[in-house]
Amino acid sequence: MRYPSDQKAKAKAAILQSGARALRTNGFNGIGVDGLAASAGVTSGAFYSNFANKEALLEQVIETCVGEPFIDSESGSRAERQDRLRDWLAMYISAAHRADPASGCVMPTLSADVGRANPQVRAAYERKMLELVRKMANVMDGEAPDREKRAWSIIAMMVGAIAISRAMPDGPAADQALESALKTAVALVR
Repeated sequence: MRYPSDQKAKAKAAILQSGARALRTNGFNGIGVDGLAASAGVTSGAFYSNFANKEALLEQVIETCVGEPFIDSESGSRAERQDRLRDWLAMYISAAHRADPASGCVMPTLSADVGRANPQVRAAYERKMLELVRKMANVMDGEAPDREKRAWSIIAMMVGAIAISRAMPDGPAADQALESALKTAVALVR
């Protein structure tokens, strides 16, 4: 039986998409290749025909998902870009994001796993983080070194606030962690 010519690409995309959701939900060590394959509706053999191992999938998830989607940091006036960044931060540092790790950003859910991964995965993470810092700094006022420092601080608050608030029971303390981080992050945009 012949398969359509785009079958392999579709299978890889399905594995990547469902694998990213499964890794966000379970962590790298919380799910095996069989579980990743099953979540994509493919066999383990199909997984291995697209990815050499779980770390190869993690690397591709990092390449595809870290810093995405982000606001357009190139078009519009600086004030318009800053308004979009503030809106994006309000969406990111939110109870809705806290409540949905499967669909949320990979940084709060997978950074610890990346820190224990092979050098290629860590290098991919660094590339994507530097790209996000560059995009964010491009939106801000001030000298380049100051903008970059503020971008790093904002990213640390984003990731930290989501991770900390997810670790706590839903309630006032978890909400306060988000509200405080958002207020400070927005102030750093200027």
